[in-house]
Amino acid sequence: MHKLIVLSFLFLASACSTADEPPRMVSVSGSSMTTVTADRALLQMAISVRREDLSAAQADAANVTNALLAVTDNLGIQRNKVDTTGANVRPDYRWNRDKEQQEFLGYIAERQITVTLENLELLGQLVEGAVTAGVNQVSSPQLVSSQQDAAFRDALRLAAEDARANAEVLAGAMGLTLGNAITIKGSSASAPRPEALMMAVARDSGAAESYNPGDLSVRASVSATFELIE
Repeated sequence: MHKLIVLSFLFLASACSTADEPPRMVSVSGSSMTTVTADRALLQMAISVRREDLSAAQADAANVTNALLAVTDNLGIQRNKVDTTGANVRPDYRWNRDKEQQEFLGYIAERQITVTLENLELLGQLVEGAVTAGVNQVSSPQLVSSQQDAAFRDALRLAAEDARANAEVLAGAMGLTLGNAITIKGSSASAPRPEALMMAVARDSGAAESYNPGDLSVRASVSATFELIE
């Protein structure tokens, strides 16, 4: 009876020792990039008019806005895709060094306009038409794609495969076998750079055909932890 008790104690001690050993794991990361064709653009435009008279400044800004709306109408862009509600009026001053005081010059009337363009073939005509209409500030178009979410999921899948491949290499190098994934986390690799979303304006700004939208890069990364088996 005494011998049986001793053997039972040794068995329990061995089990506790095994349970106390930390599990063998490997943590890795993977990344991937896919490309998708841009099929729409968001354009930010602005009108800034300086006049001595407030009413004249507002009227001139409104005239340019109406001229731009005529351009978008002619291109078949629906009015609900053109936002012209941004407006601002402020006095215009200049510092007079001789008198050492501010000198009133008049007023500045500003209009901010956003156009959502769903046909990129019209991009060049829209930009050129806006400048001709009197718009004096046109930012580089922000390019997006209706397939961007699907492209990100493809990139995420490839990043997961990359992470597992990295884990298999590490496990094999240590003479171990890769087990199940314990944790996995996926995200975009980084915030898109402005250069990736902007279309470069050609030097010859007089030719609408010179506007050429390129592909967009979609990046994803995955971090994962796998168990290791002897």
